[in-house]
Amino acid sequence: MAKYLGQHAVVIGGSMAGLMTARMLADYFDRVTVLERDRIDDAPALHKSIPQGHHLHALLLGGQQVLSALYPGFLSRLRSLGSVPYRTGKENVWFLPEGKAYNTTGSVRDPRDLGFDGYSQSRGLLEHCGRQCTLALTNVQLASNSTVQGLLYDKGRVQGVRYTNPDGSHILSADLVVDAGGRRTHAFRWLTELGFQLPAETTIGVDFAYASTKFRIPDSYDEPERLLIFFGPPPQFPNGAIIEEIEDHTWHVSLAGRFGNYPPADEDGFLAFAKSLHTPKLYELIKDAERVADIVSYRFPTSVQRHYERLPAFPDGFLVLGDAICSFNPIYGQGMSSAALQVKTLQQLLAERAAGPQILDELALAFFPKAAEVIATPWTLAANTDFAYPQTRGTRPPNLAEGARYFAAAGALAAEDIEIQRLLAEVFNIAKPLSVLREEPLRSRVLERLRKQTVN
Repeated sequence: MAKYLGQHAVVIGGSMAGLMTARMLADYFDRVTVLERDRIDDAPALHKSIPQGHHLHALLLGGQQVLSALYPGFLSRLRSLGSVPYRTGKENVWFLPEGKAYNTTGSVRDPRDLGFDGYSQSRGLLEHCGRQCTLALTNVQLASNSTVQGLLYDKGRVQGVRYTNPDGSHILSADLVVDAGGRRTHAFRWLTELGFQLPAETTIGVDFAYASTKFRIPDSYDEPERLLIFFGPPPQFPNGAIIEEIEDHTWHVSLAGRFGNYPPADEDGFLAFAKSLHTPKLYELIKDAERVADIVSYRFPTSVQRHYERLPAFPDGFLVLGDAICSFNPIYGQGMSSAALQVKTLQQLLAERAAGPQILDELALAFFPKAAEVIATPWTLAANTDFAYPQTRGTRPPNLAEGARYFAAAGALAAEDIEIQRLLAEVFNIAKPLSVLREEPLRSRVLERLRKQTVN
């Protein structure tokens, strides 16, 4: 039984990070209010203020595990709404310059069942499912069309928020306020207003852009794969694409380009960009398919990690979580699963502190270092791939080349050993930390392979 922490918690942001946070806090507070700036209806729909919402959204294993724990039966409900599961190792495939493969390095040429599924769906469908599950709790309320203007601060702690909606300005008292407002968080402004130091930032200039649309899947399509990835190895192939099957027997297609060579948003340009990729497969699939949505562009110039874990002080009664802490290059599909693991981390922290008399005191200072540990794996995976392109701006880690060689050797071993392939897939799905790839016996096998390569 969760320990009672207070009467009221406020969560800023009603996307998946905010919904998961509200669900978890509902076990500790009499009531939880989610303040969402967009108007939200009871149907699968996009937030107008989330520009990346029109693009690909897969639910990785790490996120699935947290959602299933928070909401028993979540994946069954998601499937019933139309989400499309794909069997990892069999139904997700890479089309590389040298042909078709079943892992990122291209070493595995035949399908293998790795024992778990990914899930593909529109962002609107996933959030609709999350809202349904969260608002089924009688002590959680969603207030849409509500924009937080500032924090209420008194006697050394945050006491609530000021917000506006169509009815005017309001004050909402709370024992805890969690900012899950995403990349557009106003936490920096609020911390400055309260006189607190701002966190340092690490930025990576990825200069990345999408163009996405949807096609009706042709009746003639009879191939087994449901997630098709068209990216060649960096740095020779900066452009690529992904197709995923989503609800309503539809393909969600995203073209991606870097460093000024962005995919166009007109139909002729979209198809020409697809045709220019290193493989004709994507173009052949979509050139005669029926397009059923507009082509929407989105540019993502910079990945940002805010180092709240380094701050010496932070206002009690306030937390920051999800993309408000760390915003990744979206092509790797890590954001929602990273947020889910941060929610799990906060849940574990509250459970550990439940025996104490003042659980909420200095909660942020305890949470941020643990959140940074969770963020480390997806951030490093994304950064290492982005830094493989010489045009990417930022400070490259000193062990980048060594890490790339190590990972390439592990990928080669995956062709010989399905357990290594499964482990790598679990790491990329944020279900296990990157550190497991340096553990024995895999470490010795990788080092031996690298030694033989050096000798030869």
